[in-house]
Amino acid sequence: MHGYSTDSSERRVVPLLLALLSIALAWVSSRFLAAAHLSVPWWLDAPSSIAFYGVLYGLFERFLWRNSLVHKLGLVRIPNLMGRWRGYLITSFDGHAKRHDLVIHIFQSWTQISVFLTTASSMSRSCAAVIQVDDPEGVALIYQYQNQPLADAMKTMHMHYGTAMLRLSDGGCLAGDYYAGRDRRTFGRICCKRDVRGV
Repeated sequence: MHGYSTDSSERRVVPLLLALLSIALAWVSSRFLAAAHLSVPWWLDAPSSIAFYGVLYGLFERFLWRNSLVHKLGLVRIPNLMGRWRGYLITSFDGHAKRHDLVIHIFQSWTQISVFLTTASSMSRSCAAVIQVDDPEGVALIYQYQNQPLADAMKTMHMHYGTAMLRLSDGGCLAGDYYAGRDRRTFGRICCKRDVRGV
């Protein structure tokens, strides 16, 4: 997975809240040890705020950011796109004549993401990404990808880079446009829905 940027301010606010909570937990643990008349060996100091912060940040990064309560409180606005998405693309390569089935696998944490798109002839993976949450038109996933043809693809196909911009609709669809860069110079439209069986 690789990092992704966002226009949400949560990545400035949440670490501060986690730091404050870590300090509080370290104070409570030291008070508990003192009240219980427990002493720890010299090589194992009482749990420090840094240790608590590391644990809390790791939990938040992997799991807590997806919690519905965290979203309802407004601490996190980044949508959870993780899962398998099924749909189709139409491309200028064949004059938008037919729909080509595709599957998108998205792996995501609070700060990392990977987008893998597979069709019958090629597979692409994201290299860089942005998730916009403040766009008036809605949440958008914008990413640059590297496309690699499969072994049985047409000889005219070759490795290339491109860009995709997909918007998340209220109905849970990811849809938008893509553009393949130098040499390919094709463009098209992608539309897919999350496969609940693949979550």
